[in-house]
Amino acid sequence: MKQQNAILENQNRQLAEHGRMLEVLGKASLRGVLAEVDNTIQDRQLSMMETMEQLHDGKSIARWGDGEIRIMLQPEFELSFQKPNPKLALELERILATYDSIAHNTLLAFPTVFVSRMWMGIWAEMWHELRPILNLSSSPWGNTHISRPLFFQKHGSEAVDAWRKLWDGKNVAVIAGRGSRFALLPELFDNVGDIKLIESLPRDAFNEFDALKQRVQDAPQADLYLTALGPTGTALSAHLSSPEGGSNHAIDVGHLSSSYSTAFNGGKFPEDVPLISAT
Repeated sequence: MKQQNAILENQNRQLAEHGRMLEVLGKASLRGVLAEVDNTIQDRQLSMMETMEQLHDGKSIARWGDGEIRIMLQPEFELSFQKPNPKLALELERILATYDSIAHNTLLAFPTVFVSRMWMGIWAEMWHELRPILNLSSSPWGNTHISRPLFFQKHGSEAVDAWRKLWDGKNVAVIAGRGSRFALLPELFDNVGDIKLIESLPRDAFNEFDALKQRVQDAPQADLYLTALGPTGTALSAHLSSPEGGSNHAIDVGHLSSSYSTAFNGGKFPEDVPLISAT
């Protein structure tokens, strides 16, 4: 048994070393691409707290992560809750391509630039397609991580206060998938004036995008709209903040509740939480 454990430990060390070597080689081979990524995203990106300040000043936000980038640029890519959809891909690209025309009231957000193996794969595969779209605008990028565990881990109670300030005493409409993992945690939401839930499909929500927009329009007016619908939530937040959508204050909150639980309650990482909550 001791010999088997020693062999396993040695194999794990070798795998870890192999992984580190791959990352070193990847960074070296992508040095030029990563410099372009820094120049196009990182150098014009707000910090997490700066992003929250913009939201407090009344701006809306629509966020891109790895899922939104892949859905937009890889026709065959499929998330667990969203099958490939050409119309969704075109809508995400349209929003990015017209950023400067909406930047006065809507932030578009990207993650802080990482050089992990996953992100190096994304930059290697898709930067040549993504760069021309991003270069169509010069407006600052918001920071996607405001609704990720990193925000709470880095800023602690200040991060919680920043979110609570956004909806303090306001009437809030939450747009999420039916039975989804998005939770109205008291630690975040017990200071709202009122909360109404507008439900969509838990999977492939973009299939009913037009009907969902109509349901939101027909619902009582809210002070603040929170979307938690993956790539569809990105598109919906941009729509709701546009003149066509009513020039509403719309925030794409994504995995906010799960991220809070990860940071403060030892919960699972957001992507590891079941898509639909157990009843």
